Amino acid sequence: MTRRSALKRVLTLLTVSVLAASCADIDQRTFDPAALDRDASVVYAQIVVPSSMDPHRGVTENDLPLLQVIYDRLTDVDTDGNPIPMLAESWELDDTAGTFTLTMRDGATFSDGTPVDAAAVKANMDRILTDPQSTIRSQVDRTIGSVTVLDERRVRFDLVGPGGALPTLLASRPGMMVSPAALNNADLDQNPVGAGAFVMTSSIPGTAYHFDRRPDYWDDDAYRFAKLTFLIQLDTATRMNSLRAGESTMTGVVGPQKEEARAGGLQVFTATGASTSMARISLNSARSEFGDKRVRQAMNLAIDREAISRVLYSGDCIPGAQPYPEGYFAHSDALDDSGWADHDPDRARALLEDAGLANGFTFTAAVPSLSIYQNNAQVVQQNLADIGIDMKIEVMDATQSRARFVSGEADALVGQFGGGTDPGLYARAAYLPTGGDNPGGLTTDRMPALLESTARSTDVDERARAYQDLLAEAFDMGPAQIVLCHSVTSVASQGNVGNYEFYKTGGTGLRTMDVSR
Repeated sequence: MTRRSALKRVLTLLTVSVLAASCADIDQRTFDPAALDRDASVVYAQIVVPSSMDPHRGVTENDLPLLQVIYDRLTDVDTDGNPIPMLAESWELDDTAGTFTLTMRDGATFSDGTPVDAAAVKANMDRILTDPQSTIRSQVDRTIGSVTVLDERRVRFDLVGPGGALPTLLASRPGMMVSPAALNNADLDQNPVGAGAFVMTSSIPGTAYHFDRRPDYWDDDAYRFAKLTFLIQLDTATRMNSLRAGESTMTGVVGPQKEEARAGGLQVFTATGASTSMARISLNSARSEFGDKRVRQAMNLAIDREAISRVLYSGDCIPGAQPYPEGYFAHSDALDDSGWADHDPDRARALLEDAGLANGFTFTAAVPSLSIYQNNAQVVQQNLADIGIDMKIEVMDATQSRARFVSGEADALVGQFGGGTDPGLYARAAYLPTGGDNPGGLTTDRMPALLESTARSTDVDERARAYQDLLAEAFDMGPAQIVLCHSVTSVASQGNVGNYEFYKTGGTGLRTMDVSR
């Protein structure tokens, strides 16, 4: 059997395995906007166990769907990724770009009754910047030097770097506010206290997390249902069977699962375009042969992204090598990335030979124990075998695989970047030597300054030009992240769900969602 026919066999087997689940019908339900049920209970089946419910200490973007219902952020983003108010009703970057001042919303409280005021913002930022266990310090410490309380509602960030990205950066983890009274709680990672719409009432860690909506939440129009459960179901067939049986309300679906859901009488919501969430292979440039740019480029050229998109995702993952999707302001239309994005095994073999690796090499990739990641890994494994590279697959828990890579103990990680409210979240993690996605410390002398330039202005056009320069440098360096494709997100649900919105920057549409009787 040739390598190419072996690849076809792998793809065929994967397709069959995805479609093999049964398609038993359920009672058809229809969304009725005239009969909304604000007492409804929503069960969201999720595939990844959260690494921590302390927003300042988690290690994976997969925590965010659960964290966002507990912790409101200082800012938020709309469906296109533009910053909008949340806990802060307004903000201002001063003319000299030396300070960034937030005016907090009047009347918002944490779930323990503590006011969300300027002092609470300072307490949280001080913790992010000084806590030895903070996993997000690097996202803000090049921007925020200190925090000053101006009065009860106004707080000033004194900047040590450009602050143009803060309106969107603060819509993610750095803007998640914990009650000051709970910041030193030893069990905060299991008993969260935030300013979000929901309070956790009970949990079975790793299995289910139960929440009640707060009656005193400041935004009565958000999360228009009473109870929420995040049900952890790692197995795809289990999640689909649970949904068809009416045991869950909704779950994310990819590729052929969409048709399976429709065949089972479920409704499917699909985004209109690609998001910043992406399937990827992360390489530790300090391990194996990954320190050589020619090796990293050869691996990119070996991968058949079109086949991965077509077979594993039914086209709902847009192929590309850049970290940002087309149509998003941080994507570079000026960059010629064909030498990385094209499927060209012959050129890949030539690059390996030039690097002194004509006979290839062997490495081990950590792969989360989730079907889509294992499917991605098997196809990439076959692609790399076609140019003589032997990728061993080591399957493990999703959080464990991420932790092993971040700590530098794994050669590579097959995974998913869950998207980010600001493109700098990815760039800091991937291109700076202290970044969580860059355990090998791969960077260039110019990279820190180029990254700073992307945040000098809040103007999107100016930021877009700066990202063109940043990506040109990243591909000249040879990124240690192999992007496979950008997700076109889909959710399968019961038929009585409506107004589910998708965000280009990732996340769930629970905030806008309605449930009818």
